[in-house]
Amino acid sequence: MASHKKKDHGKNLLRNNNALKGLEHWEILEQGGDGFQVEESPQGSKPISDLIKHKREGCCWATSHELCEKRQIVDLKDAGYDDSLMDEKKPPIRVREWYCARDDCGCEYHICVRLLNAEKKELDKWEFTDTKEAGSDWIKVKKIFKDYPPGVRYIEFRHGGKDTKCWAGHFGVKLAMPGVFVDVKKKSNSRGKRSAGGKSDRNLIKNTCACDGLNFWEVTENGGDGFAVEDEPQGSAPIKKFATDLPEDAKCWTTSHGMCKKKVLIDLTAEGVDGNLIDERRPKIKISEWYASRNDCGCEYNIKVRLLNESKDEVDKWEFSDTKEPGTDWYQASHLFSDYGPGVRFIEYTHGGKDTKGWAGRYGVKITGSSVVVAADDKSPTSSSDED
Repeated sequence: MASHKKKDHGKNLLRNNNALKGLEHWEILEQGGDGFQVEESPQGSKPISDLIKHKREGCCWATSHELCEKRQIVDLKDAGYDDSLMDEKKPPIRVREWYCARDDCGCEYHICVRLLNAEKKELDKWEFTDTKEAGSDWIKVKKIFKDYPPGVRYIEFRHGGKDTKCWAGHFGVKLAMPGVFVDVKKKSNSRGKRSAGGKSDRNLIKNTCACDGLNFWEVTENGGDGFAVEDEPQGSAPIKKFATDLPEDAKCWTTSHGMCKKKVLIDLTAEGVDGNLIDERRPKIKISEWYASRNDCGCEYNIKVRLLNESKDEVDKWEFSDTKEPGTDWYQASHLFSDYGPGVRFIEYTHGGKDTKGWAGRYGVKITGSSVVVAADDKSPTSSSDED
């Protein structure tokens, strides 16, 4: 009787996705300058664990002053995904990676993912390119393939880049934790998960997608022409092309030529999250939202989230800023708090930005999908497979 390989549902299908085995399982396409190098701890950048709170310290690949590019081809049948499953159910194919520049040198980054048939002919493709100024923050790039043509048998994952100053050595883009996941739905547990406060995992922010205008938010800066709500993002791609889990009626906030900022203060006790369990279990707290510039104007973006005690003194903080050139893509900013200090009772969530050209009107950063989730049963609200 023929045996069938067990499906790796929800598992990362890329082999050696954490650089712990150097370049093993990867095919080098370009090895420009001084080529690829593995860094056990990112040089000139923040530790990977600061961003994703992985159980172990992650390695990364660093590039050089000329293009470095590599790829891996995933054989779906070999991974346990039979042809009928892929053609009939068309499970979402999720792709992600983190990348960053050094604090002393900018970088160019590129990723291309192709869905291929049995003859390795292209059926669908996603490609993304970015140029970053010098800076040590990691950026997550993410794509979900849905409603793709039948016949997908392979997934080609290709990525790479270089530095912007042509310096000898390895000052180019750093790449970490690439992932390819086929999300096959599992039977749900009708009892559901219970959170530290006895409620199911849920977003603690009210009015997350601008559907209620500015309700539930405190505007702290309303520069230029101030905040506005757009039913459909003007000058940007539809948000649902990037964030497939947002409500169908999701809208976005847009900003102006002066700084626009707003915040919300979450009272964990009022939301049913038990303080004693927070202190004892320290459940992970996941932060995420989406932001974009317009196709005709760049933008500045900032998010700051603080964990506060009963007296509203700061226990922990995460802050991220980014400047984007004109473009239509949406980007996800995300962070996972874990191992924070005791006494957390409030979460202060602040975000905003402006445009880069000083144009009258609302050409600044667009924001939507703001989210704060306290994990259930001490588990991350993100699938554990997302960090494999």
